[in-house]
Amino acid sequence: MIISNLEEINSNIELLAPQSYRNISIIPIKSNSNTKLDLLTLKKGFELGLVEVKECEVSTVNTLIVKNNAVTPLILIDGEEVVGGDQNRLVNATTIIAAKSDMKVPVSCTEKGRWAYKSEFKNSNYIANYKTRRAKEYASRKTSSFQDTVWSSINDLEVKNSFVSPTSAMQESYEQLKIDHNKFIEEFSVADGQNGILIIVDGEIKGFEIFLNNSIYRAFHEKILKSYLIDAEIKDKAFAINIDTAHKIIADAFNSTFEKRESKGLEEFFDFENQEGLGKLYTFENEIVHISYFKKMEEKVGDEFQEDIALKTDI
Repeated sequence: MIISNLEEINSNIELLAPQSYRNISIIPIKSNSNTKLDLLTLKKGFELGLVEVKECEVSTVNTLIVKNNAVTPLILIDGEEVVGGDQNRLVNATTIIAAKSDMKVPVSCTEKGRWAYKSEFKNSNYIANYKTRRAKEYASRKTSSFQDTVWSSINDLEVKNSFVSPTSAMQESYEQLKIDHNKFIEEFSVADGQNGILIIVDGEIKGFEIFLNNSIYRAFHEKILKSYLIDAEIKDKAFAINIDTAHKIIADAFNSTFEKRESKGLEEFFDFENQEGLGKLYTFENEIVHISYFKKMEEKVGDEFQEDIALKTDI
């Protein structure tokens, strides 16, 4: 499927000065968009008391009710987490909820070992780690239910970090390592006008995200960084950065084949894939509000996934 304004948007993408610390590098992305869209983030909605997240009348693992009391649409971002309720959950796909309305939102549990009311839901400081989101990306193309994939990935995260949460809570794995991440957060600042990011680990481009505007991006800057850092092996080694390779990765993503999927809210929702990676793109009122891209991994027999194949970019 062809999305009419993708070529124009891609031509307006600017890659800003790279930032590096140890074996991690980022390239800030800036797209020159003149959009006047006004979308409320979940974090801001909680802070202003304009958003409520509740369990369904009969609690169910994979559905929450989100009420938007604001006069502007609310955007929920794929992988972002809410904590509390009967279990912590993550949002399955970027969703836009109309002003002054509520809807049932598909979610996945990020805390397998608890099913008992803890508190009212609140915003989390984290989104699902990179490997969980990527595994979810694969699983979502085969089934609408990928809870087991999410649980398995969170378990792998605990094994990797030699840490076991009493309730297998993704949030606690992040908290265990947050001191290690703080220095990177300090080193990787938000550039003027930045509304996206490309992440490089050990000289490999792992993925990128682009949001509607700088305001929404700022709400997710630290969360995205942490989602890659928690899966990375940190080393005292630097790698050169090839901007041309980064440009090509993004251009190839925008030149992929886009397949329209069923949307839950006001957004239009597309899967895309090419030889190097795959991801999702969301639009609203003919504007891209979110695009996420993940480097591919190799499939093994039995539909299990083998960690990173050697898709080394020339960086």
